[in-house]
Amino acid sequence: MGWLGATALAMGGSNQSLFLIGALMMGEGSIRGQGTAAVPLLIFGLVLSWLAMPGWTELVLMWPDRVGGIAATCGEAFRPYAPVLGNLTGVSYWWGWVPTCGLTALLSGSAIHQWFLPMVPVPAIAIALIALFTCVNLLGVNWAGRLALPIAAASATLAFLSLLGPIVGGQVDWRQATTFRLDTPFPGLFGRLTSTMAGLYLVGFAAPAFEAAACHVGEMRDPAKNLPRAMYASAGMATLYFVGLPLVWLGTLGEKALTGDLAASLGPTYAPLLGAAGKSAAIGFMMFNMFHGTLAPLTGVARTLSQLSEDGLLPEAFARRNRADCPWVAILVTAASAIAFLFIGDPVWLVAAANFTYLIGIALPSVAVWLLRRDQPDRPRPYRAPRGTISLGLVAAGVWGAATILGFEQFGLPTVILGLALAYSGSVLYVWRLWRDHRRKGERVPLRSIHVKLTGAMLLVLILDGAGYWLAVRSLSGQMSAFVTALQDIFVAVAMLTITVGLVLPGMIAHSVVEVAKAADRLVTGTVADFSRAMNALASGDLDGAHARVDVVPVVVNSRDEIGMLARSFNVLQSEVARAAVGLEGAREGLRTARNELTKSNASLEQRVMERTRELSAAHEKLVDAARRAGMAEVAINVLHNVGNVLNSVNVSASLANQKVSKSRVGNLHKVAALLDEHAADLVGFLTEDERGKTLPAYLGELSAHLEREQREVLGELELLTGNINHIKRIVNAQQASTRTASMAELLDPKALLEEGLRLSVDSVGFRGVQIEKRYEPVPRITADKHRVLQILVNLLANADRALAASPEGERRLFVSLGHRDDQTARVVFKIVDNGVGIPPENLLRIFEHGFTTKPAGGGGYGLHSAALAASLMGGRLAAESGGWGAGATFTLELPVRAAQQADPITSGAQAANGADTEKRA
Repeated sequence: MGWLGATALAMGGSNQSLFLIGALMMGEGSIRGQGTAAVPLLIFGLVLSWLAMPGWTELVLMWPDRVGGIAATCGEAFRPYAPVLGNLTGVSYWWGWVPTCGLTALLSGSAIHQWFLPMVPVPAIAIALIALFTCVNLLGVNWAGRLALPIAAASATLAFLSLLGPIVGGQVDWRQATTFRLDTPFPGLFGRLTSTMAGLYLVGFAAPAFEAAACHVGEMRDPAKNLPRAMYASAGMATLYFVGLPLVWLGTLGEKALTGDLAASLGPTYAPLLGAAGKSAAIGFMMFNMFHGTLAPLTGVARTLSQLSEDGLLPEAFARRNRADCPWVAILVTAASAIAFLFIGDPVWLVAAANFTYLIGIALPSVAVWLLRRDQPDRPRPYRAPRGTISLGLVAAGVWGAATILGFEQFGLPTVILGLALAYSGSVLYVWRLWRDHRRKGERVPLRSIHVKLTGAMLLVLILDGAGYWLAVRSLSGQMSAFVTALQDIFVAVAMLTITVGLVLPGMIAHSVVEVAKAADRLVTGTVADFSRAMNALASGDLDGAHARVDVVPVVVNSRDEIGMLARSFNVLQSEVARAAVGLEGAREGLRTARNELTKSNASLEQRVMERTRELSAAHEKLVDAARRAGMAEVAINVLHNVGNVLNSVNVSASLANQKVSKSRVGNLHKVAALLDEHAADLVGFLTEDERGKTLPAYLGELSAHLEREQREVLGELELLTGNINHIKRIVNAQQASTRTASMAELLDPKALLEEGLRLSVDSVGFRGVQIEKRYEPVPRITADKHRVLQILVNLLANADRALAASPEGERRLFVSLGHRDDQTARVVFKIVDNGVGIPPENLLRIFEHGFTTKPAGGGGYGLHSAALAASLMGGRLAAESGGWGAGATFTLELPVRAAQQADPITSGAQAANGADTEKRA
């Protein structure tokens, strides 16, 4: 519901002034009234409610998921102090509302009987109204809210018309409205005080009743916003009923009219606005307002019982709910109690007895919010009462207490006894709940507890005090009314002290002692028991069993007396036990260390053997690595030497060709010269001059020049060939030296390298049908040879592709990761994992050997060997793991962040070959 629905239901408390004002003015039977002073008493009682309202709002919103109003919230607020206080507050509050339900049903039934159904008895109409509103409530709180809204609208409208009519018509005698007379039971100051407090005590039954708006906070939309609205709106309506209407009615109708039947008396207040319809308006006004008073207890106050039951403070039956989420047992019990009070007639003395419990139910919440502000200041508070209002609420609670002590006595000893019985009834139900809970858990019922003993003793004191009071009053004469009143006040004070000393204080003491006892039980069965077992285990040499858990829960007791001192001392004891348990842990670890050292000393021989074995294994690995390096160096030397030999042969052949060409040309020239010289005479005449006029010497000169040019061209070409061959040899030699002595080191990004290797591999082999998963951690850059690293990665990825292609059908996965390890030297770790065919154990030991291959036809076997060698040359390491055939394989490449310069076994061989070749050419 929203704030309007809550306000509509809360009006069932505001309009209680309608039946209370007559009782205050005239009294009933032997009970004397206060006269017209009842009007300022109503106003003063409302002021006290306004003072307490901010604290009530703060308290209820601290637990916004609860129902039942300010009294039910005390079940949670008083839990750290004494659960019985929550039970006392809630049950007393409920008792205070029950007579209202029956009384308002009687008043509305009387109006209906008088004006509409004269043939139906008033009690029957009243019972029918209670049954009707009970059925509506059983349908759900929404139905009750929907019914309350039109009733509230009609009631509020008629109330405003009754207020404005006389003012507009000028019928209000303001002097009469503000002149008050106080009737006293006996003369004197004490008589006036007694009468005033008796009236104020009875006013307390009605004036704070707008707090009923808080009964539905757990059923509200956005309670932090809507509840304050509902509280202030309800308080505003209460101001209309307790201030505006009584003053206007007193000034318009006079005192006598207000002590009679208001349904018949209020007609003139409507006449200025409604004319002849004023009489019907007065009847409707009383009927609608009394409907409110019957509906409100069945809707909101019944939920107080259900909330206390859910808190474990009342029997479980009160918490039962139907399909509409209504506490149907609590509603039916409330209706049945109201009908029972209805049959009694709801006399004033019964209302006064219930009012005693109601004042407990509205005063203790002000104490609760003050305690929470003092002891739990940091607890979340959706609404925080303005500064100073918490203290004002305590003042209001004190005034209600004083009014009870000095005013309750006027209603007689039977009323006081009944009020005490109603207050203690909740404690009886609480004991029943505790007994049931203990029986259900199979625990012994604590009949000899401190609470039972102290409460029983104080009840006996109360009985003796009541007997003494009764004997004293009977022995006094009728002229000693003031003295009798004083004795009655003393008895009421003793009765209230009995509730405090016999119920509240024993409950607080018992709660504190129980909390300490529970903590002691946890300590004994937990940490202390573990400590004892740990010591026994330590004595028997079981170090693993010598462990004690530290299970310390501080005792929270908000009692500032010897019980509080006991709790604080026990908390210190728990801390010391916890410290001892922690010390035991240290002693155990010290013994474990000593035993480990002794074990190491006894096993020193085995340790030395193991160390020697590791040294031999390391030496073996070095020999294998050296052999692998030597094998690769031998292959490289052979290849490069053969290349050099071929180039030398080409060079020699070119030189020989050069020499042969030169000699042939020169020889031919000599032969030509000799022939020409021999046949010179014969040719002189014949070749003296050709047709162009050239002579033989000219021909010989041209021929000689042509031959010289041809010789120079051939010699140049041979020189160029020889130079090119030598240049190739120099490049090979330089490549041998540069590749073997120092790699092309540069600063590289490992992630980019791995991505490039994957790209190259995908371009070449494809990884068809393979799911590739990558996981890269942030790693530093490395200084290495990019070509060597890519050679290794592509080689490993190609091997993985072949392993995946050879695996059986199924999901083929390749996992590529990049990580960082920093133990003795910072290293970047590349991992390539496949779920392919795997590597058998006998092959896993040889895969990095020179020339090893698993191909049936042989051939190859240099890939992993060269990859391992390249990793080693860069200061890294290449390793392989596999669970065997069909278990996949894992290759791990570790490279230092900054590679160290390492000697290359190939370098010396290459340099030697280059040196020999150079010597040979020389």
